Amino acid sequence: MDSNERLGRRAAMTRLTGLMTSAFATRGSPMPNGTALLMSVSEQRILSVQGRELAKSWLAAPGSTIKPLSLLALLDAGKLTGTEEFRCPGKLVLAGYHLNCSHPPTPLPMNVSRAVAYSCNCAVAHFAERFMPGELAGFLVRTGLNSGTGFSTSGQNQQLQALGETHLRVTPLELAAAYRYLARRVTDQAMAPVLDGMEGAVEFGTAQSARLKRIRVAGKTGSVQTSSGQHAAWFAGFAPSRSPEVAVVVLVQGRSGGSDAAPVAARILREHFGERA
Repeated sequence: MDSNERLGRRAAMTRLTGLMTSAFATRGSPMPNGTALLMSVSEQRILSVQGRELAKSWLAAPGSTIKPLSLLALLDAGKLTGTEEFRCPGKLVLAGYHLNCSHPPTPLPMNVSRAVAYSCNCAVAHFAERFMPGELAGFLVRTGLNSGTGFSTSGQNQQLQALGETHLRVTPLELAAAYRYLARRVTDQAMAPVLDGMEGAVEFGTAQSARLKRIRVAGKTGSVQTSSGQHAAWFAGFAPSRSPEVAVVVLVQGRSGGSDAAPVAARILREHFGERA
């Protein structure tokens, strides 16, 4: 990593930490065993936070919450289209990691939207073979993921990075910034299949517990194991999905992003939107 890269990362982290400091002064009570934050999409301003120290210091693999970003990077680079399909074989081993898909068999092949909605490891890993060494890392850093992104990653290790498994550690604050980036691109043509998939994840995928009655939510769950052997659960998303106002990120101790993190996100969104939700 050259000196300009280091300075860029440091400046981004300083700016994000400053946003958190002002929010912590007036908002947020500790959340046992986890953290959650709500960020304004229009201003990148923290609206509420729970577990304030963990939000800026808990570094964890993002798991499947990174898949929308990985696929968007390929779409932006012209290395993937929203209509390309891949038949999921169900079984996947990368660099010694067993990452078999847990989604039910589907009658249709995976495309970008289905890969996000069903969280298909096989499809995302297959498409990620198209990245040049370090290409995905450069994209992720531009979205706000500055702390633990491996730049020299290539081959199967870069496929693992695209799945959020290795060579990538993020804080909840950074992931909120990255999902704000996604939210600000909902009208872009490249983002359309990714957005469809994120809406599908909440409507019929693993993130159903994040649904609201009146407002459509776009989101993604993730479930990971920390270096200490503990299990952690993520939810990241934004709402309303087609005209985003807020991005929300939850990271808690737990085995399932769908059952442990997504319900927390729904509560936070309901509190924010009130009767609109």
